[in-house]
Amino acid sequence: MSSENSTMYFPPIPPAPPLEPLLVNKPLITNYTSPKDPQEELLEARDKLRLREGLKEAPRILSYKYVAPILQDGPKCGLVALCMASYFTPHPISVDHLYEVARLQGYTNLGEMFSVDFMAALVRHTFQPCPQVEILHQGLQDKENVLRHIQNGSLLLVPPVRAKITLDLDCINSYDADGNHSPCCRWGHKAHWAIVSGALQSQDSCYLLARQGKSRHLGVWLYEEVRLSNQNLEELDPGRVMDGHTYVLPPGGVAAGLQGQAILLHGMSLD
Repeated sequence: MSSENSTMYFPPIPPAPPLEPLLVNKPLITNYTSPKDPQEELLEARDKLRLREGLKEAPRILSYKYVAPILQDGPKCGLVALCMASYFTPHPISVDHLYEVARLQGYTNLGEMFSVDFMAALVRHTFQPCPQVEILHQGLQDKENVLRHIQNGSLLLVPPVRAKITLDLDCINSYDADGNHSPCCRWGHKAHWAIVSGALQSQDSCYLLARQGKSRHLGVWLYEEVRLSNQNLEELDPGRVMDGHTYVLPPGGVAAGLQGQAILLHGMSLD
């Protein structure tokens, strides 16, 4: 286990940020859940994956940074992912503050973030010091490059779409989300941001270790399913089109803003 521990990083579990009421629509509520021991949670997730997938051996831990879970309220998954990432800087940022800045900059109305460019710009506006922000315009296609950066300590923000085909103990990037909040392919109707901070490798498959704002548990997602889900982001959910709210979309809509794209944050460490 010594070789695995060298790539594992467990920063102190941060306290919950203070809640500040917002005078817009309904108040935003952001809470930390009761944290588990980080190493215990990681090993539990790995063991459940081994049993569920019928693996002969537990997958190897390529790397892992502990990210404290934050649950979202409303369509604020991207802001929650950025809030979680901000705890790897000396100055963590609340979801409330990220929302106010994003709204003033014209990136969002209700907390939705339908553009990797908006997300990257929000990082540059708010993170102190600002990490190196790299937009992956080819998404997760270059697996070797993505895993190399994760192993070197970078955080991956990915928008996939939630699915049944991967493991979340309730059952990173923007993705399409299924009922158990793991990646699926639904044309972007359930687009959902996640933060990836580690990876596992079995004999045949690679899995990403991720957090997202609708579960307190560590997600263990098959790399290929996240990649396909990210590629599947094409349009705004028709239900949202008809819900009476106004959402901020980039030119070209969801496909132009999210499809086949992700973000790497380099230099994210409190060491």
